[in-house]
Amino acid sequence: MDIRVHLFSILQDCLPAGAKRGQATVTLPEGATVGDLMVHLGIDVYLGYSPRAVIEEAGWQVSVSGRFGATADHVLHDGDTVLMMPHASGGQ
Repeated sequence: MDIRVHLFSILQDCLPAGAKRGQATVTLPEGATVGDLMVHLGIDVYLGYSPRAVIEEAGWQVSVSGRFGATADHVLHDGDTVLMMPHASGGQ
C-alpha cells in the first residue's frame, strides 16, 4: 500500500532519496502501523527511541489523514497521509 509521508524538522533526514519539500510516498505491506512506518524510515534509530517512545516520551505529534493523536499501533490504509512534527513549546 502507498502512504504519503510529510516529515518536519530534523525528521526530514529520514526521508528516502528524492524526497522533495519534506514529503515522499513510501510503500508498506497491508496492515502496517505508524510504528512500522517509523522503523521503515529509520526514525526510531535516528532519534534513539522506540516508535512508541517517539510519540509518548519524545512528544512527536503524528497525524494520519488529518487526524492528530495517532499512536504507534495505529493501522495505516492505502492512500493515508502521515505527518510527523515536533511538539510545539514556548512561553517565557
